Amino acid sequence: MNSRKFAMNYGAFLGLCLVAVAAVMRTFGIDENSSVVPSILNNGLIIAGISYSIIQFRDIENNGFISYRDSLKLGTSIAFFSSVILAFYTFILINYIEPNTLNEIIQQAEQAMLESNPEISDEELELGLEMTARFVQPHWMLILGILGGTFMGFIYSLIISIFTKKDNPN
Repeated sequence: MNSRKFAMNYGAFLGLCLVAVAAVMRTFGIDENSSVVPSILNNGLIIAGISYSIIQFRDIENNGFISYRDSLKLGTSIAFFSSVILAFYTFILINYIEPNTLNEIIQQAEQAMLESNPEISDEELELGLEMTARFVQPHWMLILGILGGTFMGFIYSLIISIFTKKDNPN
């Protein structure tokens, strides 16, 4: 199996696991902003998923050897495919399942602005909320979700690849 197909399969599995965690957290009403548990769980799952995938590819598909570069590339690819699935879940959730989420995000941003600067003028508040409203549109959240997930996967893969690489002595 080539590395792209391997990354797609393992990335899809990781993405579905992340969607399952997000759905369970949403079902139990655990807010990502008020609790650190979802963040720890998601990041731990991503790190474990990338590590496991690279080790499986190294040991099963690549005769026990993988270079740092190939390990980094594989880990980033896995993160990309998983972030695509998670971003589409978020897109569907925001557009169809809970369309009020965007209004809640804008209200939370307004409260945060007023708490951080109680002396803010109405014009500055409106400008800030207008900018927030532009970037919480579903299509921007989809794009930024994919880019953010891939970037974090790249950072994790930089570190993971140090420990998973095994150069072929031949």
